[in-house]
This record gives sequence, structure tokens and C-alpha cells, in this order.
Amino acid sequence: MSEFKFTCPICGQNILCDTVLSGKQLTCPHCNNAIGVPTQFAGDAEFAAGTDAAPPLPDIVPVTTQKTSALAVASLVCSLLSLVICVGWLPGILCGHLAKSRIRRNPALKGSGLATAGLAIGYLILLLEVASAGVWVLRFSAAVKQGIHNVQQDLATNHLIITQSSTTVSNDNEGMETVQSATNSEPQTESTNSQWVADISEVAFPDHLASGKVHGMDFLVRATLFRNGDLRISSADGLSVAVIRLGPSIAGRNIEIQPGDDNTSDPRVRMTWTKDEVEQSQTFNKGYGLKLQFGPLKNRTMAGKIYLCFPDDLKSCVAGTFQVRLPKPKQ
Repeated sequence: MSEFKFTCPICGQNILCDTVLSGKQLTCPHCNNAIGVPTQFAGDAEFAAGTDAAPPLPDIVPVTTQKTSALAVASLVCSLLSLVICVGWLPGILCGHLAKSRIRRNPALKGSGLATAGLAIGYLILLLEVASAGVWVLRFSAAVKQGIHNVQQDLATNHLIITQSSTTVSNDNEGMETVQSATNSEPQTESTNSQWVADISEVAFPDHLASGKVHGMDFLVRATLFRNGDLRISSADGLSVAVIRLGPSIAGRNIEIQPGDDNTSDPRVRMTWTKDEVEQSQTFNKGYGLKLQFGPLKNRTMAGKIYLCFPDDLKSCVAGTFQVRLPKPKQ
């Protein structure tokens, strides 16, 4: 047997090979790629003797074994893991682009389809997460706005107002009264309110809109609100009367409280007025007379009747009918 030399078509290195392997396949000892051994030509003594001068070689088709890119596989796996790990799309996209670049430069690598699938899944999950985050931000913003609106309505309903000219003082034995500075004191005048009575049990509800006098000023109902267990009936010019702590439901209820009643669970009543552009109020937890009657609830609206006599010096009183609309329930 004799030997001959030929050049590796991939790495260009000379290979010494036995003529027995002519026309067969072997692995290049330099680049480890599978290559075809050229056919040995009989009669070429110099070539058969293994001289350094190699004869012209016929066309050789190199046989190479392609390997799947590990980065392409990692891209697809990481992108699929995004279904479990929220940020799995990030390494999936990075590995996909790196795999695509290396496959273009190295023909021995394959896996372009895996890299493409990893990129497609990674970008799709990225878009879905961005859309979900946008929806969450919008809902959070709407919830904050609704919360602010509810707080403003609660403050307006409950009249949580602090002024330097009026302070409300209360104890368990006496009705609540307003302590005012000497400069803001009002002269006590006799009331002309003919509706005021000392005994509320025998009075009948007037068949007209709730009206009367509050702190010596004319009162005519313009708006009614029931929220958080409190009923507020408002007139013009900052006048209002409120019945506090009625409970969560008022539909179909009848309430009667005599001035002599001393039940700590009874509602409190409050009158509110404006003087010199400053809102003032006076609250009573006993000594007043109250009759309330509510009809059935229909479409968040119910009819009501009131007869309320305050135990103040001006004998404030409001009596008549009204309509109250309940607020929408919170979602």
C-alpha cells in the first residue's frame, strides 16, 4: 500500500492518506470536519510515491456535519418560559438575535428556525405584558380619581369644616351647642315660625315641599342626599338640616323622637347656615322633636316626609315632603 497527500477543502491543511481510502470519507485531523478523500489516479507515479507535489485534484464536494446552535435553542426555551417567568422574554430575544448572527457567519451551524420562533414568541409576550401594564395603570388612575371624588363627597356631606369663629362642644348630659366669639354673637330674636311645636306626636306632615325657618332664615328644600347613614336636606344660601346616624337603610322606615326622649342611640340633628361667608353649624343630640317617614325604594329614589323642630332659641323648624336619591353602590 502507498500513501498520498491532499488538501482539506475546509481548513486548507495538507493531509497524508493511504490510497486505500481513496474516494471514501474521513475526518480531518485539523478541523474535525467530515471530508471526502479524492480518487487516486493510477499511473501518476509521483503522486502515488507520496511526493510533496500533489497533482491537480478533481472537483471535491466537501461533506460537513451541521450542528444546531445552542443559542437558538436557548432563545426558544427562554421565550416559552415567559409564560411562567415574567421576564423570560428578555434572554429569549437576546439569544435569538445572537443565534441569527452566528448562523449567518458559520455555515456549519443550523437552527435558524428555532431562533426565529424564539424571537417571535419573545416579542409577542413582551407586547402582551406592555399592554397589561397599560391597562393596570389606567385602572389604578381611575381608582385614585374615584377615591378622591368619594372623599370630596363625604366631606361635603358630613360638613367636616373647622373655622375660627365657630366650635361645637358636646357632653353626655346636655345637647350640643355652638360656642362663638363675642364679635360673632347674634342677637336673640323671637321666631315667627308657626310650624314649631313642643310635642311632635300629634302633628301631621304638611302637603308641600319641606320648608320653614332655620336660624331665623327662610328655608326651602332644593336638594336631598343620603350617604353613610346621614340624611342631608339643603336649601339655598348655604342653609341645610341633617339627621345623622340613621343607619345603612332608610327605605320604608318611620321614625319619631320626642323632645323628652333620652336614648343615646337616637340620631343627632344639625342645622348649618352661613354668616359673613363663614359656614357655621349647631348640633343637638337631645331636646329636639323629629318625625320622619320614608316610602319604598324605586330606581334608587324614594319619597320622604319630615317634621323637625330644633330646641334652639330661634325655634328653627323644617316640615314637608322631599325626594331623596341614593348614591350608586361602590364597585
